[in-house]
Amino acid sequence: MVYMDVTGCCKSPRSTGMQRNNRRIFREMIRRVPVTPIFWNPIGNRYQLLGRRERAILEEPSRFLNRPIARPEFRGEYFPAELYRQIFRKSIRLENELRSGDVLFVPDIFRDGRLKKLFPAISQTGARAVAIFSDAAALRLSLLNAGARAKFESYIVALANFDLVICVSEASRNDLCQFWAELGVPPTETVVETWPTEPVKTQHLPSNATRALILCVGSFEPRKNHLTLLRAANFLWSSGLDFDLELIGRSTGGFGSKVTAELRKLRRLGRPVRWLKQVNDDVLERAYQACCFTVYPSLIEGFGLPIAESLIHGKPCICGGNGALGEVARSGGCLIIDQTKPDMLADAIKTLLLDRELYSRLCEEARMRKFRSWSDYTDNLLTHLQLPDRAGAVGTRLPGNI
Repeated sequence: MVYMDVTGCCKSPRSTGMQRNNRRIFREMIRRVPVTPIFWNPIGNRYQLLGRRERAILEEPSRFLNRPIARPEFRGEYFPAELYRQIFRKSIRLENELRSGDVLFVPDIFRDGRLKKLFPAISQTGARAVAIFSDAAALRLSLLNAGARAKFESYIVALANFDLVICVSEASRNDLCQFWAELGVPPTETVVETWPTEPVKTQHLPSNATRALILCVGSFEPRKNHLTLLRAANFLWSSGLDFDLELIGRSTGGFGSKVTAELRKLRRLGRPVRWLKQVNDDVLERAYQACCFTVYPSLIEGFGLPIAESLIHGKPCICGGNGALGEVARSGGCLIIDQTKPDMLADAIKTLLLDRELYSRLCEEARMRKFRSWSDYTDNLLTHLQLPDRAGAVGTRLPGNI
C-alpha cells in the first residue's frame, strides 16, 4: 500500500503547477497500485483520511473552479474548514498503519507539525519513505522572514530522513544538495525525474483575435516577476505597440496586492491587460490556444511548467535561461533573455511581435519539442517506490461514509 500525502491538493481547488501535477500523479498511481490518500490537519496535528469533498477536489478540481477566483485556498485551507475536518474526518496513525513493504509518499512541501511527528512514526515500521523536491527558490532569493526561513530549512533537513528524494530538475537537485552541505546534513539518495508534459488533443489552432495576445501563467509571487513584465508591457504600449496581455494565476497575500494595484493603474490608463485569476483546466487550455506566444518572467524555478506547456501547444515562450528555466528552454522554441531587466523583456516582446521570420522559426521549434509522457513518468516513479505495477489496483482504506 502507498500512503500518499495529498495535503496540498485536496483541501481547496488551488491549482498551481505543483498541485496539478500531484493530482495527476495520484490519478495515474491509483490505476496501477493500491493508494490511500491522506492529509495533514494542523489543528489536530495529525493525518486524516479524505472525505467525499476532499476526494472530489483531488480528482476533479475543475468542478470547484466553475468561475475565476483570486484566492482559491480560501475555500478550504483556513481555520473553519480545518476545524470541520478535525471533527468529521477519520484520523490515522501512521505508526499503526504502515507495514514493512508499504510506502509513505510525500510529493509536496511541508513546514508544519509533520517536521517533528512524521519520522519518529515511520522509523518504527520499516516502510519506505519517498519525497518529491521542487525548489528552494524562496531561500535562494531571500524572500522569507527569519521564522519562515527557519521552517524551510527544517524542511530541507527533514528531507534527508527519507529513503529517496525525487528532484524535478538537475537545478533543484543541485540546490538541495548544496543546502544539505551548508546545513551540515548527511545527504540521502536523490534522483532527477522531470515533470511530464503531454500534447493536447487539439493544438496549434490559429487565433481569431484581431491583434496579438500574449499570455503569462503564474501565481502572483515575488519570484514570478510580474511587476517587471508589467513595466515592460507599459513601455511598449506607450511607444505605440498594439497587443493584449493576459495573466492567469492566483493572487497571494502581501505581494499579490502590489501586482493587482499595478494592474488597476494600467487599466485606468486604458491599457489592454486582463487578469483572469485562477481558472480551471479548460479555460487555461483555451488561453494557450488563443495566444500568439507566452512570457514567463520568473526569476527562478524548480522546473518551469508554464514554459513546457507553452511549447507543447506550439507557442514560443520568452523566459530566462538560468537554472531549471534553461533546462526546459534551451532545446528550442524559446527566446531566452535576462528576465530581470524590463528593457530586455520589452525588446524581446517587441521582437516576437514584429519579426515574423523569428516568430515562425520559434513556433516550428516549439512544435518539434518532445516531452516525456505520464506513462513513462509513472513507470519510473513506481520503480523508485519499489512497487510492482498492478494495473487496475485501487486504494481500499478510504471510508465511504465520511
